[in-house]
Amino acid sequence: MSTLTAGVARANITPPVGSNTWGKPTVGIAGELFAKALVISDGLTKAVLVTMDLIQLRGKITTEVRRRVEEMTGIPGRCVMLAASHTHCTPDTSQYHPGRNVERIPDPAYLDQLLAKIAGAVAEADSRLVEVKIGVGHGHAPFNINRWVPTPDGPTGARWAPNPDGPTDETLSVLRIDRTDGSPLVAVVNYAAHASVMGWGKYFCADYPGFLQETLERVYDGKMTAMFVNGASGDLKIKFLTKKEDGSDNFAYGSVEDARRWGRIVAGVALSVMEQIETTEQDVRVGVSSRDVDLPICPLPSADEVAAQLEEGRAAGEDTEWEEWVLPLLRDGTAPTAVVGEVQLLRLGDDIALVAVPGELYVEIGLRMKRELPFKHLFVAGYANHYLGYLPSASSCHRDGVRSREGCHRVFLYPARFSEGLEPAIVSAAKELADNSK
Repeated sequence: MSTLTAGVARANITPPVGSNTWGKPTVGIAGELFAKALVISDGLTKAVLVTMDLIQLRGKITTEVRRRVEEMTGIPGRCVMLAASHTHCTPDTSQYHPGRNVERIPDPAYLDQLLAKIAGAVAEADSRLVEVKIGVGHGHAPFNINRWVPTPDGPTGARWAPNPDGPTDETLSVLRIDRTDGSPLVAVVNYAAHASVMGWGKYFCADYPGFLQETLERVYDGKMTAMFVNGASGDLKIKFLTKKEDGSDNFAYGSVEDARRWGRIVAGVALSVMEQIETTEQDVRVGVSSRDVDLPICPLPSADEVAAQLEEGRAAGEDTEWEEWVLPLLRDGTAPTAVVGEVQLLRLGDDIALVAVPGELYVEIGLRMKRELPFKHLFVAGYANHYLGYLPSASSCHRDGVRSREGCHRVFLYPARFSEGLEPAIVSAAKELADNSK
């Protein structure tokens, strides 16, 4: 029987006050930001999970962290999974629209420190391996809500508003890792809801996931590390609502105390789940695999169509960077028909796995993977390893009518928006990784 070992460490990744959070200078720190690293080993293979209080990651960050981890520890870079919580009150780490928002260019000095701290946390966790027992539990957390109301017969696509009838995932999952004496070492909490209770704030803050983790750690007197993995939450928000003048519901954006309150609400379910998990010594094989996937986009517009849009935009004084970028590609036939993204699987034996996708995965895709992948306990990690924007489900593409709800393709400089073929591409890749890892 192989012995399962694990180690954990953290690094404070909070920038100094006055640094920008998405182009706005901060005036304070409402909650420290952390990168937390978990290394788990079966004696033959080591896997790494890093969770970060960041809105998103560039692929270049992941590539460099993996290189440094391999150099410092010998753990292959392909065995490292990086997951951002998507809190909106953090420094920007990717400038995905080169010509706009120049004030949001990531600070090179901060990125250098970020890379060093993440890789260092992994190395520190790897130096702290102890024998462990593991267990998983699930609870009901009805605190999220779909944030789009479809208008399939209208000209504007879906409408931004609380949708109590829309799909959601109210399952909260916890991976508990204990020391051999039964005391908790790590709790990995997986829940799907945007970390945007505070909206785009003036303070650095990890939003509700940060206060969730802080609450759990305080319960266990700081002797346990809590980690948060945001799930398929591309179309989900915390059910923090207010009333409009006409009496209909609208999303509220609140204070630090609101974020703390929602963090504690979700933490209550996580604590209940955690306390009911019975960890055991298990002979499990650790495995990590990944593959690049072509994520298909819709049929390309014609060069004549884009040329007309470019002329109209210039005449109106509008931003025409997308038209200027895509027009030459359409004319010479080199415009891509897919966007490449990494799907990664971290497996703990036959029953437990984490599947990572590079963006804001819609909830229906996450639910489908939970149904169709061969794991009793599947953790879905969105915003992981890279950020490609919103990753829509096939049914949401149909519900949007003649206009997509998201203009991500213009922001990210894709020739067209993602198509309904994205969902089967991601699910098929995840299934293939699961089958090949047996």
